[in-house]
Amino acid sequence: MKRSSFTTGGWWFYLLLAAMVLVMYAPSLRFGLIWDDPRWYQQGAGQSPWHIFTALSSYQFYRPLAILLNRQLVFPNGVVNAPLAHAIQIGAHLVAVLACVPVLRAFEFELWHARLTALLFAVSPLAFQAVAWQAPLQPLTMMWLLLAALTADRFVRGRCPIWLILSLLTYAAALLFQESAVPFVFVFFWLALRHRPFSSQQGWWWPLLHLGLAAAYIFVWLNVPRRGNVTGQGFQPIVLAYLLQGIVWPVSHWITGWVVEWPLVGLIGIWVVAGLFLILGVGKGGAVRTAMWNTAWIAAGLLPVWVGLAWVYVETGTRLLYPASLGIAGLWGGWAAWALSADQARWRRGLGALTLVAVLLVSFQQWRQFQRLYQVGTGHLARAVKLLSAAPDSRLLFVNFPDRIELRPRPYPMGYWGIVLSPIVQNLSDYARAETGRSGADRSASSFQVGADERGAWPYRVDMRGEDKGPGVLFQAALESDAVYLTRYRPDGTLDLQAVGSVRPARSTNTLAVLGDVAQLAEASADVSASRVLTLKLTWRCLGTLRENDTLFVHFWKDGAFMGDADGDSLGGLIPLTAWRPGTEILDVRQVDVSAWGPGRYQVRAGVYNRVDGKRYPARSSDGSQFPDHEVLVYAFTYP
Repeated sequence: MKRSSFTTGGWWFYLLLAAMVLVMYAPSLRFGLIWDDPRWYQQGAGQSPWHIFTALSSYQFYRPLAILLNRQLVFPNGVVNAPLAHAIQIGAHLVAVLACVPVLRAFEFELWHARLTALLFAVSPLAFQAVAWQAPLQPLTMMWLLLAALTADRFVRGRCPIWLILSLLTYAAALLFQESAVPFVFVFFWLALRHRPFSSQQGWWWPLLHLGLAAAYIFVWLNVPRRGNVTGQGFQPIVLAYLLQGIVWPVSHWITGWVVEWPLVGLIGIWVVAGLFLILGVGKGGAVRTAMWNTAWIAAGLLPVWVGLAWVYVETGTRLLYPASLGIAGLWGGWAAWALSADQARWRRGLGALTLVAVLLVSFQQWRQFQRLYQVGTGHLARAVKLLSAAPDSRLLFVNFPDRIELRPRPYPMGYWGIVLSPIVQNLSDYARAETGRSGADRSASSFQVGADERGAWPYRVDMRGEDKGPGVLFQAALESDAVYLTRYRPDGTLDLQAVGSVRPARSTNTLAVLGDVAQLAEASADVSASRVLTLKLTWRCLGTLRENDTLFVHFWKDGAFMGDADGDSLGGLIPLTAWRPGTEILDVRQVDVSAWGPGRYQVRAGVYNRVDGKRYPARSSDGSQFPDHEVLVYAFTYP
């Protein structure tokens, strides 16, 4: 029966799918550049297309069209058009989703089976990384592959050569974007088989052209120069288990808490049983051919990953499940279509509707989780990029900056389900230069002790950039930097990038207070923002060695009554006073929210004390007079 490509699903359905994809993924236009080395967009710069197709050895795989596309995303000044990169990802996923119904109808899917498959593919949580991250090639490859299948179907229906030429060109595009398109050559033979009876010459010769393209691509892929140690390390059972859980991802999600500690063989067993149950159920429902097609599609999407990639590469690559996700959606869509069909008992239709709603709810729930996580992470990286680009001559030290952030608890038993934000092998300045064209220098370090409690209570699990450094190393790093920024992990799941101060050789001639014979308060300033956050800057000059457990106190008084404190070691707790070195000045910056304290006359008083015995260092002015209670008045203000 002849079908029109874009009327089989109804325009209303395509509009619904398009709106859904755009609403879900439009926020990623603001995500900027994440994870990958931004300099990879410069690959092939100055080289001819011929060189890129034949002799470019800087890439891990053979993907010349991807390199050519990346070059188009780079402005003459070296800035990468990150919003356009994200728009391309969204657009490719959108085209793939819209192509689903006509393509699936070409392979004998019933209309509602095709529609439900397209819907589940559109919202699949397995697709999020591939679409929301600007770099993956799976959506573009899938887009070209589905267009190749769609034009091949037009050819076998009308025998017009132009459709065959378009099918070959689009399949070649899929191959030259990513090697994952190779196994899907089976779809063209499937189409030829489906349209029998033809004569042998009419029915079988044309898929051989697609097979020839795949064979030629494999030959070139194996012989062109490229970076090694990425592929050819496959057949690991743990990778197989990871991929199998994706086939029955709603089941995997629902039982994660029960099986997360199971041995690997047990996990493989449960995924195989659940997957077979899903496949056989679709076949028993009367859709044997579509069950076979979905199984073949899933195998084509997953087998190359298991054969060619190692666990260290796969565990963070949820995008690798994207090519198979259409077949996975087809199995779940087949179950739903069968249960909801008009000839089923009412209770069965109700159960089918409930199952479909449950799967969609899990999809949207996980989308919201991933979306929120990506917004938090990329927003934090954007703040670092803004700081670096605003001060191109500066040297900034970032402490406890996130490398990667993971959902907690994990939504699935195996793999890393989160965002790889800014690996330590990549300088933050690389992102700043790629997004703005300019940047200061940066350095990253971690202090595991500082902020450990707030990270433990944070909704996500985090791996931070840089090794754990002691106070002495941090002091030296701060001395070699112009400013120090500490990442704070807030209970509501957000991140804050706080300027906590700096260290420099002593240069100020001011002296506001002398504390014992070991420290001086050289300068003090403060301001209160419109949101009633007080930022206090105190510059301390180190004269000698301070005792263990010595620390700073900052007290707040209102109309003579004590309101609270912001006590603690310098630079956000990173550098205790015992790490101070004589001859240096320590600019200590503290932020305190005073919005809840109400109108009144406020004073801010500071000093040095020992947190064990509670004794304060004697505080006197430069003329020798003592400060009451050894507290130095550093700031006063009236609100309102």
